Amino acid sequence: MLKMIQPIVVAVLIVGFALANDGRAQETNIDWPAAQAAAEKGDARAQYALGRRYANGIGVNRDYAKAVGYLRESADQGYPEAEVLLGSLYGQGRGVPRNVNMAVTWYQKAANQGNALAQYAMGNFHAAGRGVTNDMAEAIRWWRRAADQDQVEAEAALGQIYLIPAAPYGTNFLNYEEAFRWLSKAAKEGSVAAMNNLGVAYENGYGVKSDYPAAANWYRAAALKGNGQAQANLGQLYYYGRGLDRDLVAAYAWFKLSDSQGNNLGKFNLENLQSLSLLDPNQRAEGEKKFLELKGTIGSAR
Repeated sequence: MLKMIQPIVVAVLIVGFALANDGRAQETNIDWPAAQAAAEKGDARAQYALGRRYANGIGVNRDYAKAVGYLRESADQGYPEAEVLLGSLYGQGRGVPRNVNMAVTWYQKAANQGNALAQYAMGNFHAAGRGVTNDMAEAIRWWRRAADQDQVEAEAALGQIYLIPAAPYGTNFLNYEEAFRWLSKAAKEGSVAAMNNLGVAYENGYGVKSDYPAAANWYRAAALKGNGQAQANLGQLYYYGRGLDRDLVAAYAWFKLSDSQGNNLGKFNLENLQSLSLLDPNQRAEGEKKFLELKGTIGSAR
């Protein structure tokens, strides 16, 4: 039989450098002359609007140098959205030399003003020890401030650290009830990582009664959105028939899909399934067909 591996939570601790594109690149309507005139008169909001568009190429050719110029003028007046975006550009080294300390400085300014995205990023900085002291307790404090404002990535981060704390912290932050609360909220709000981690909670009975069908449902939700870890976890449920009818063909397809994205659990399980020779040639062909179908479906859903 395939050796069972503990389902793994998906890491969501990413330092907030990839925040330059705020998800509104489709916005192109702007009165450029009016915005430029306002910006020249020192209007912080107009300066931010122009800087954001130059940073993301919204209705204009992307120009990070111009973006930084406008954003700095806005951020110097304490406009929090400009501070966040300027911090992002410093973190990525776009339009300015890459400087983590400057990135943290600008995020900190925005976070202190209550900007939820900046607070989430500050939690990440402390969790990773980048530009600030590595301090998980401080990271949690920042994430909670952001989560209290319904910032979904912060909710997912809290759920993760309470579910399975990172190795250096032992069980210091283990709190299954809090994990389940935050993961449930984040998953319902669309966090793919939280969907997988909520599946882990249901499968193992962390903070909730063990429920394999519920675990399968959450793994599938994340897997269909392209989450490689959830794909591997779902494959394991298919292999063992936990919460689902046992289906080695489906297990093969999900393991291969996970492996195709570089997921180690998917790779390990696929290799083990193949080494056990449990699939006959027809089943193997069916598994390959299902793999391609799933890959096409997930690719078109992104």
